[in-house]
Amino acid sequence: MKPNSCPVQPLDFFIKARPNPSLQSPEVMDISVNTESQKLLTAHRGIPSKAPENTLSGIRLAAQLGARWVELDTQLSKDRIPVIMHDESLDRTTNGTGLLREKTLDQLRMLDTGEWYKADYSGELFPILEEALEECKRLNLTLNLELKLYPGSDPEALAERVIELIQETEFPLDKLLLSSFSGDALIRCRELMPDVRRGFISDRTDFSLNQTLNEIEPYSIHLDHRILTPEIARDIKGTGVVLAIWTLNEPEKAEYFFNMGVDNIITDMIDQF
Repeated sequence: MKPNSCPVQPLDFFIKARPNPSLQSPEVMDISVNTESQKLLTAHRGIPSKAPENTLSGIRLAAQLGARWVELDTQLSKDRIPVIMHDESLDRTTNGTGLLREKTLDQLRMLDTGEWYKADYSGELFPILEEALEECKRLNLTLNLELKLYPGSDPEALAERVIELIQETEFPLDKLLLSSFSGDALIRCRELMPDVRRGFISDRTDFSLNQTLNEIEPYSIHLDHRILTPEIARDIKGTGVVLAIWTLNEPEKAEYFFNMGVDNIITDMIDQF
């Protein structure tokens, strides 16, 4: 199957929320679903268990500790430059305050993104997407780049600027996955760059799977591991798309999810798996 081609169910259907079975004893569960799994691991925001998240230092350390996939978050600065950061606010992961989207790149570059984490990382520069792309290329990492949207953000503008930068840097598409909670952002990515792999993220089980397949043509669907059940895994894997979960930090549960058919586990602790 081509990465961007997914079979469509004959009737529109919804994934229904079901109670999640206990994960305490996965070895005794009868998981009668598609058990084929790529058994991949993704370093979530670098490796926040050992380095400040969404930083170049975090990317490098994740690679040193064996990561082959890395997940990063991107947003637009006030002057429409794609930068790397998860939160809407600067308060948690920098020495600044206020909303990221209200700051220009020059203002963001004056902030420290490492001192909050540990004194050893003091002076860590606020990263822009272009730097992260170059670092991933240098380290031969596959990048899961999440387009991060908050109320007041423009999903199409973010998608357009990200695609522009991917084209300018000639980032290899076989090393790239663009993911988002925003269907609008992913649809715009599809329009601008049909060949780029797209991943739809959800923390809910009541989205329309058929509509997602039709509108986004996803390469993958990424669910909160706490809501994934064997039945939901069967529904998703039955369409032919890749199934990923986030954010699992309990290595002893990895085989449970791989046996369920999960292809990619996104974790803060990739060195522990």
